Amino acid sequence: MDFVSPKGNKLAWSGISIRAASDANLNSPVALDIVMLKDEASLNMVSGLSAAKWFATRAELAKTFPQSLTYRSIEVTPGQTLRLPASEFGSVRVTAAMIFADYLTPGEHRVRVDQMQGDVLVQLGAQAFTVVPQAAN
Repeated sequence: MDFVSPKGNKLAWSGISIRAASDANLNSPVALDIVMLKDEASLNMVSGLSAAKWFATRAELAKTFPQSLTYRSIEVTPGQTLRLPASEFGSVRVTAAMIFADYLTPGEHRVRVDQMQGDVLVQLGAQAFTVVPQAAN
């Protein structure tokens, strides 16, 4: 007898913390999208996009992949700190999760985060951002 197991992995995040430097995005708000991709087709389409291309095409991509692509949008101002608990993202299984940041400076401004565990820390700097896992407190 064959059993069908759900595809993808459950996220091992305890939450996402976001810290914006006082000069983040050249002293401008930063739009962030946390994107959940539930199959290889959506991953292949999105993984090579720069943040600028993601933000320009996200509505169309969501229509093209309505069952396999979801995202959560947040805007963070310079100096702001916030935390999103894991419950904000549900218990869905994903093939991949990515964060895109809409910076004024050129660059890819995307990070894949589905393999991170504990608290995921997003640090928004003047011209770019970093994402690092931290031990849950």
